[in-house]
Amino acid sequence: MKINLKKWQIALLLITLVFAFFLVYKPHLNYPYPFHVDEWHHVSEGMRLGNYGEYFQFLRIIEDARFNGIEIGFHFLLFLLSFFFDLVLIYKFLPAIWICVSVATLFYVVYKKSDHNFMLAWFSTLFFISIKSNVNVLGLWFFTPLTFAIPFIFLYVYYFSEAIEKQNKKFIIIGSAIMALVIPIHALSVLFFIPALLIYLRINARYVAKEWKFFSLFLLVPILGVLFYKYTLAIPWPQLLGHMWTHLQFKFGWGVLEVKNSLVEIYSWIGYILAVVGVLFIILDRNTKKYALFLLWPATTFLLIIIYRLTGVSYLSPYQRNLYYFAISLPILSALGLFGILEMVKTQLEDLKFGSSLIPDDAKKLIYGGVIFLVMILAFISYYNIPKQLELYQAIDNNDYEALSFLAKLPEGGTVVALPLLSSAIYPISGHEPLASVAFYGDSTKRQQLYDFFVTADCQDLNTRISYGIQNYNIKYILTKIPINCDWPLIYQKNNFIYKVQ
Repeated sequence: MKINLKKWQIALLLITLVFAFFLVYKPHLNYPYPFHVDEWHHVSEGMRLGNYGEYFQFLRIIEDARFNGIEIGFHFLLFLLSFFFDLVLIYKFLPAIWICVSVATLFYVVYKKSDHNFMLAWFSTLFFISIKSNVNVLGLWFFTPLTFAIPFIFLYVYYFSEAIEKQNKKFIIIGSAIMALVIPIHALSVLFFIPALLIYLRINARYVAKEWKFFSLFLLVPILGVLFYKYTLAIPWPQLLGHMWTHLQFKFGWGVLEVKNSLVEIYSWIGYILAVVGVLFIILDRNTKKYALFLLWPATTFLLIIIYRLTGVSYLSPYQRNLYYFAISLPILSALGLFGILEMVKTQLEDLKFGSSLIPDDAKKLIYGGVIFLVMILAFISYYNIPKQLELYQAIDNNDYEALSFLAKLPEGGTVVALPLLSSAIYPISGHEPLASVAFYGDSTKRQQLYDFFVTADCQDLNTRISYGIQNYNIKYILTKIPINCDWPLIYQKNNFIYKVQ
């Protein structure tokens, strides 16, 4: 694991980590709370683990449990953090901290894979940092199981690649162990890679056949995955295969927001061009064996994207996730392309004359650095440009936080009626249950009931709805931004209004 770097290299790497931290943290400069409903959801489930029974009871009543119980590893991490920090208030730092972990891991992987080529590893980190985020595809701006799994993906890809190339059994064990670790955190981050890995093993069939007894141990990873899936979601054995087959096909409409994403939404056009150049350099330099797995990764995920575009069905993981897995596979290829071009430029400059003299070394360095600077400008220039329908949104503001903090002090628990987006933050801040939120909690009927409630002006109709809610949903409180004059006891009035209903 030890890496020997020169002082200037360490300084450059540290500057890169600081740059990555602030680039990701910038959207939170004026907003101290989680952005995405997924983040609020994971905070909720991490806190629910304080009552283990409540966590799994919650899984049984939510609308879609496919990615909740099977992400318990991530929720357990948040549960541990909740012992030391207020999860809601520290969550804004977690994406920025984790991109630093991911950048350091990618640097290590590329540095080792390229036989200690610092510049190639550094270029890879810059292209990785340039990957964009939005509320549909998610990404590095959000702390979710997807982003948490990224450094582990880099590691198991590296170890499997090295294991086959160098016929190192220890690396196979390490790669398999990392995969097994990722399963309870974000199983999709293992599933999406299965096609690439199977093709890679087929290409190296001679070595696999020679060591078939040893490779049979790898079967423990999918077996553990299936058992984890079955017991976490309590699926009977006779229904297991059918359930898995159905839930590993993600049809159009799976996400809350379905849009026809452009590839440049998540990665720069210069990054794509250099990735293609990188592939060409790999082929021309006859390094396909060394980088085979790093070529199969983007090839298989891109194939899954094409299948979805043609059929409306995404296999193994949702289309939005496959799009992101494709993006994070490209930085090393883009880095190879840039490094190869710079090597060509360097060779040309060696013999290039300015008048009757060779170009001075300082001028060569200036040209070399200028090319790098230009490429990075092109890679980052549109980093914060997000399609309007995919821009960041705020589930709550400071006034909502104060109102929910007031609710947290009330001893009598119960269900809270509030608009669906704000409802995403009800449990994490107040400990009370929301009737429904934008996603994850409550079905479409409850969600529609909320919208109907807040557009109804007739008190008789509202009282009828509340009476029904008290009897069926244990409704205790109503949180609204505008007053409702229906003679309910008003217990909070400070930019928001909270009513207690009997």
